[in-house]
Amino acid sequence: MRNLIVDETDKSQSKHAKIKAAKLKKITATIILTLHGVSLLSSCDKLTDSSKIDTKDSASPITNRDFAETKPAWQDRYSLEDEALTAYSALLSGDKSLLAQTQPAQWWVPDFKDSTIAYEYTYLDLDGDGGSELLIQMIDDPSGYNAVFHYQNGSLFCWNSDGVEMNCRDYPLLDGTMVRQYDYGGCRTYTIFRYQADGAMEHISRLFAREELLPADSALPCPYYEIDGNAVDKTTFDEQLTVLVFDRLLERLAWTAV
Repeated sequence: MRNLIVDETDKSQSKHAKIKAAKLKKITATIILTLHGVSLLSSCDKLTDSSKIDTKDSASPITNRDFAETKPAWQDRYSLEDEALTAYSALLSGDKSLLAQTQPAQWWVPDFKDSTIAYEYTYLDLDGDGGSELLIQMIDDPSGYNAVFHYQNGSLFCWNSDGVEMNCRDYPLLDGTMVRQYDYGGCRTYTIFRYQADGAMEHISRLFAREELLPADSALPCPYYEIDGNAVDKTTFDEQLTVLVFDRLLERLAWTAV
């Protein structure tokens, strides 16, 4: 009987030991998993931090020098304008060294410092590129001489230089367009045009008036008025001439004596 009780007690103690061992094993496994998870999180954090550091280090830092070397477009524009004005000033002072060698032979350029002739000049954007062209004419006698100069890539280009035909002259309007007025044989012609970037002329409008017959026995209609190829009466012609030309002339104050 005693042996039976001892056996039962041993079995009970063995059972409790196994349960206790199983619980301990489970707790140990849980602790290991938890520690492993913490280790993984720590590794991820380090990786993330390392990634951030690498990304930051690989990028080129922006410095004040970078900003200083990156000029906005308006600065370039004003720099070119300064260059142009310097070149124009040199030409007005008698220095022709910047005149491009490719200039047409017919463009004769006088010495604007010649004390025997009085010249005047003004600056105006004639081709719409934002830069100024130099316009020169004889004071009180633009038919005697008138010219236009353009600055580009370190050189001066002559777009017009007229000192031959005393009955023809070019002069600017407020918006940068030009008028070529030609008076000959009792007729007047006003050709309105705009300069292009290469110095070519883009036609805009043409007004023509014949108010005297030369020779007197000519069979041509007189008086006769025309705008862009269409015959008009004198009133219409005078009105359009005033609107398109006379009301848009530069003021005398816009011109400066050389």
